[in-house]
Amino acid sequence: MRRVLIVLAILLPLMLVGCVSMGLPKVSSRGIYDPARPLIGPQAVSLETWNGARAGLVQAFEREVYGAYPDATQTEMLDHVVVETGAFEGRGDIEEYRLAMAGRETYLVTVTPTEADGPVPTIILQMFCGNRAALGGRADITSSPNDPGCDPDSWFAGAIRMVFGRHIMEPPIAEILDRGYALAIIYPGDIVPDRSSSGLVALESMLPDTPSGAITVWAWVYSRVIDVLDADPRYDRERTAVWGHSRNGKSALLAAVYDPRVDLVIAHQAGTGGTTLSRSHAGESIAQITDSYPHWFSPAYAGFAGNEEALSVDQHQLIALAAPRPVLIGGAWRDQWSDPQDSFRAARSANPVYALYGSEGLRQADMSAYDPTADLALFMRGGLHGVQPSDWDNFLAFLDAHFQP
Repeated sequence: MRRVLIVLAILLPLMLVGCVSMGLPKVSSRGIYDPARPLIGPQAVSLETWNGARAGLVQAFEREVYGAYPDATQTEMLDHVVVETGAFEGRGDIEEYRLAMAGRETYLVTVTPTEADGPVPTIILQMFCGNRAALGGRADITSSPNDPGCDPDSWFAGAIRMVFGRHIMEPPIAEILDRGYALAIIYPGDIVPDRSSSGLVALESMLPDTPSGAITVWAWVYSRVIDVLDADPRYDRERTAVWGHSRNGKSALLAAVYDPRVDLVIAHQAGTGGTTLSRSHAGESIAQITDSYPHWFSPAYAGFAGNEEALSVDQHQLIALAAPRPVLIGGAWRDQWSDPQDSFRAARSANPVYALYGSEGLRQADMSAYDPTADLALFMRGGLHGVQPSDWDNFLAFLDAHFQP
């Protein structure tokens, strides 16, 4: 018990962005932003003018928030093996790919429905604890080079699950397969480690001539996985989803901005620098996130700490850049550090751009009225930061509504 208490004391402040704030911060009462205004004026805009301004808006995010995006070099497949057919009581086939991305080696694991008839929709997941933990600790899954070593049977992993939920390390794979989805799982820390010192060194090596952040590179990793999937006719090119929780949720949303092959985004509790407004007065501030995680963003983002109004962009525009594709934002009522209220405001403020494409965008009246059939949706549950079974119920409802109507 003492060990569990010690690890909880360590994990609560450090493990994941969005950890619990013991008080409820003030919720901003600012009005709705028009996502089009900062770059193309306050007048009513057309789809043509929005598309014309899109590149400049992406450049502003690179300059002020995320840093440079790596070149879209193709992924090199070094090896591919079938680990097991008919796994999960006959439900899925497990395969492993050894890949090289920008000279760095990593592993991709896919789990495909065994009885699939034709190309299947795929969910790409970036996980915190590596592929082996995501597959229940199987010894026949290669431990990634920078795998943090979350042995699912260890007391350490038990403490992580106690704090962050049953599915923080391992998604409900059998249930996902039963719904007809394939999974593609990768640990992005192999490309840029999620540690400030080694992460900054990796970024400097990968992008020596321009500043960048790990969030951007991790977004790029989603696209490199799509390279692999698109070369295989078993996976439906028109139904590719990216999923991420917390910092990986930030990268999932950013991946859709750069890659039109992303057909659907699930950004769960993505918080500051993800789905919530930087100009918010609630939750984690720019100062706090850039001080704790200096490798996540462009160094320029830290310069806006305490001067958020000077930003020329905000996260409602990042959501708008994903339009008209479906985007789901997840939140929890007691996870105020991730500021779900201003994620709702950001999503609502992206509606003018969704409307340009003929979509209603976010059509729920309040944060409690989750509508999985909408192109832009937000759900809330009780509890704290983490990944719970009820979260996956909501994720799958959204996927079903858009991929299997």
